[in-house]
Amino acid sequence: MTDHSLDEFLDLARRAGLTFTADEAPRMHEGWRKLRSQLLPRLPADPDMASEPALVFVPTGAGVAR
Repeated sequence: MTDHSLDEFLDLARRAGLTFTADEAPRMHEGWRKLRSQLLPRLPADPDMASEPALVFVPTGAGVAR
């Protein structure tokens, strides 16, 4: 994975509709770099879908029986 500079990261963020203050930008960039370098490589490439959490959809207006 390419390690983007702060300016490149901010450009990616802007294109995604995100803006950061001058104080937030370096911290968000560092967190994003750590996410990409430490967390993402540990995720399985082809996870077993049976062990993954299920998405639950509750239609608007539906109630929950207790």
